[in-house]
Amino acid sequence: MTRFYPLSLSAFLGISVLCLSNVAISAEHDKLKPEIALLVDYVDTTTGMWGLTIAPRHFDPDYSDWGYYIGYSKGDETAIEVPKPAESYLKEYMWRFGISYSFSQDFSFYTGATAYTFETNYTNNISPRDVNGKPTWERSRDRNWGAEFGLRYDLVKGVIIGAGYDTYTQAAIFSIGFSM
Repeated sequence: MTRFYPLSLSAFLGISVLCLSNVAISAEHDKLKPEIALLVDYVDTTTGMWGLTIAPRHFDPDYSDWGYYIGYSKGDETAIEVPKPAESYLKEYMWRFGISYSFSQDFSFYTGATAYTFETNYTNNISPRDVNGKPTWERSRDRNWGAEFGLRYDLVKGVIIGAGYDTYTQAAIFSIGFSM
């Protein structure tokens, strides 16, 4: 599978820089309104993960340009080819959390930590010799921490898009959602 995320991420960042110049001109920064965004995410890993992120902006007027977020993404179970009668599959999932800083009501930068878990489930090729005997399943789990950063932009009032990058999985994170 060819990955185009470096190209798409750079294109998104280029568009965002153009938008940022308009943001710098506006005086919205002093009067940011609190809001909560609900985003659907796609993380471009080996199997591809889908998830949700909740990103509120502070309701305290003294810190109106700061916010935070938490997200969870999960991939599908993917079968692994092993000699019969053994069975095996892998799963991956990721927790994401961090802070965001808003340059304007429409444009923000976010950064945080990710906890990526890669799990392999497999049978040991041994099944009990009783009626309807099932093989024993074993699990190998590997959790790693990474960092992420990205940008979110309110395209049309209430419709938000985002693009980011995770350092551990070296994957792009694309988001789309709405804010209230």
